[in-house]
Amino acid sequence: MKSLFGTKLMNGIFRNARIVCLLFVVIAADRAMTQDCTSLRGCDICPCDSLSCDSAMQGCDGIGAFAGSGCSCRQQDCWTRPTLTGDWLGLRSHLQESGITFRGNSTHFAFGVAGGINVPVPAPFGQGDAFKYTGRGEYDWIFDLEKFGGMPKGTLLVGLQHWYGEFANVSLRTGTFAPPVFAAALPPVADDPGVPYVTDFLFTQPLSERLIVFAGKKNVIGTADQTQFAGGDGTNQFINQALIANPAFLLGMPYTSFTAGIVMPRQWGLSTLYVYDPQDRTEDFFRLTDLFSEGVIVGGQVTLNTNFLRKPGEHHVGGIWKHLDQTDLRFEAPAPEYPYPTMPGFPTRGDAYTIYYGFDQYLGVFPGQRPGLGPNKKPRGWGIFGRASISDGNPTPLDYFLSLGLGGDSRAGCDRGDTWGLGWFYVGTTNDYGAIPRAALGPRDGTGVELYYNVQVNRWLNITPDVQYLRPGLGRLTSGDDAFVYGVRLNARL
Repeated sequence: MKSLFGTKLMNGIFRNARIVCLLFVVIAADRAMTQDCTSLRGCDICPCDSLSCDSAMQGCDGIGAFAGSGCSCRQQDCWTRPTLTGDWLGLRSHLQESGITFRGNSTHFAFGVAGGINVPVPAPFGQGDAFKYTGRGEYDWIFDLEKFGGMPKGTLLVGLQHWYGEFANVSLRTGTFAPPVFAAALPPVADDPGVPYVTDFLFTQPLSERLIVFAGKKNVIGTADQTQFAGGDGTNQFINQALIANPAFLLGMPYTSFTAGIVMPRQWGLSTLYVYDPQDRTEDFFRLTDLFSEGVIVGGQVTLNTNFLRKPGEHHVGGIWKHLDQTDLRFEAPAPEYPYPTMPGFPTRGDAYTIYYGFDQYLGVFPGQRPGLGPNKKPRGWGIFGRASISDGNPTPLDYFLSLGLGGDSRAGCDRGDTWGLGWFYVGTTNDYGAIPRAALGPRDGTGVELYYNVQVNRWLNITPDVQYLRPGLGRLTSGDDAFVYGVRLNARL
């Protein structure tokens, strides 16, 4: 099994390298660089912490520096530079100076499930008690529009994503509503391994310090209901979708589609309003002729910054209304996958809603800033987070959702930048299922616990062991048994 995983991992890395080559670059050795960084004396907070100093120097390798002692630089190699692919013989730096910045990630999942589905099911679902490998690539190009003749601080984000290996990893083998290896199911095109899709083509323009507008094509992950210790897209913090974002919020949402909205920053927090075209545009690059022909999705969120216990935190409340046809659960059941589909030939309901709340609060703060972040960002430390929501219950298959957990930076691994998280969630399944789905799927309330520890091996490589206990929400498919998901995630910054 180790040999098979190693072979697939190397194939995945090479596959990602080919995609990056298609995006203008040839991976090559970095130029040697020497730079005096004594002016940055004091940038390291923890002994042997090169990350904070390195970040401030944007590429300087100050190894073993102590606070107040300064740090010296030396020639970078593949292991010490900030990204796996380096500076592309100077091309990357030249592009950035010209207003084009590249961000990329190559993420690999090797996960197994003990338990899970144990009755015959149609594809793409599968049997439990399995171990699978999935790779995923994300490639973002950020254009500074001011350098191309646009308004100040305007940007264009062009993002591509693809997967390869086993679609969704073991997520479709567990019998749960929320995929336990969420990022392995993104983008949600089950029959196209290796094909890169344009998931983002988003214009963002600040009109003032108090008003930012955005419009274009955007993937829904990270749109709302994010917390400091439980968010992202499943490649850097928690892996189970229930601890990345509220499942009720995502059900019925397209993975990527056209959107427009405003963000209003204030000293006390910010407010966000947006609309989404409900059609999933993953396989559609930029067709505008049928915008909002199937309905509309409207959402908003208000976030309040806090300083309880003299430590940073935030609370947010939001809502989302979906005006589109979704399957009436009294007649048929939705497939437990993302995105939530409409079942052809069955009655539908035209409106759905979710009202949600979330918070995070630092309980411990370490000296200094998190590696790679500026002085106004959240500090190093750990804390508590939580989410709660209520939904319509039909067509949304959840009545309510709860989650609670701890997470943040590791004090033991401060010299590397390690992080950790321990989270619990509870999925309150609706009682509106009809006789057919109850007999076929046995829907019930589900719950789970996830624990991960993210090791920052070097500046571009993270390795994350992860284990999950799950009580699947589709009890008939699992004979009512619990399941355990276990494995490791490897993420490389390109």
